[in-house]
Amino acid sequence: MKTLGVRHAGETTISGTDAVFEIGSLTKLLTGALLALLVEDGVVALDDPVARHLPVAPPVQGRPITLEDLATHRSGLPRVPRKLERWDRRDPYAQFTADRMPDVIARTAPKAEPGGRVAYSNYGYGLLGFALGHAASSTYGELIRTRLTDPLAMTRTGLDTPGLVQGHTFAGRPTPPWNLAALAGAGGLRSTASDVLRFLTSEPARASLAWFKAPGGHGLLMHDGGTGGFRSFALLKGETAVVALHDHARRINGAAFKALKTAEGSRPGRQA
Repeated sequence: MKTLGVRHAGETTISGTDAVFEIGSLTKLLTGALLALLVEDGVVALDDPVARHLPVAPPVQGRPITLEDLATHRSGLPRVPRKLERWDRRDPYAQFTADRMPDVIARTAPKAEPGGRVAYSNYGYGLLGFALGHAASSTYGELIRTRLTDPLAMTRTGLDTPGLVQGHTFAGRPTPPWNLAALAGAGGLRSTASDVLRFLTSEPARASLAWFKAPGGHGLLMHDGGTGGFRSFALLKGETAVVALHDHARRINGAAFKALKTAEGSRPGRQA
């Protein structure tokens, strides 16, 4: 099952069933937006050491890691945290529960000094979401609900949204959902194409530090995502937003780029 959503010239088009998917690392876009909102409210600052908002301080290599380092993948932290037990490929992050995070944080050392080159880190974004929950005396899931999904009327987006379609491996075998536990800020959200488009066309989405600029520039922002049984991809260019969701762990980027090209070549439709 593939679903493609496009928002262009004020009109939304959904191709396929507007079902609930795991959106994987598109979650990072919302985590980055959440950071921007909490900075605006004065709850945190971008240059806050993340240790200020954690139960224990992470190991240091050079200067302390800041929230901005985490949000821009310049923390120097590894892509995944130091495991506490053997990896379960069917649900690899479930072992990182909130009560075990102090041990995880203390045992996962940076691989490089923060502030250097970009090195994509799921652990870094999971740690960011966990820290923001602590900073606001809340949880990541509750902050996402109160600061983003409720205000934007994203009624089918959350960590445990019901109605999730069956996910499949790359080879097409059914596989269970992922539980990212305390690292949910890296990729734990479920959503629909229509809900993702609501977010992508909002002001918080544009303030997110999680976006990557497409090669060649032209103002095109992008981000992809994946779990054991799903793939996702989002594009944002000006007022045009595209999201592609797939219930197989197969890349769907091409469909999103094609939809963007088609939208840009079409005449503006009437306002929705």
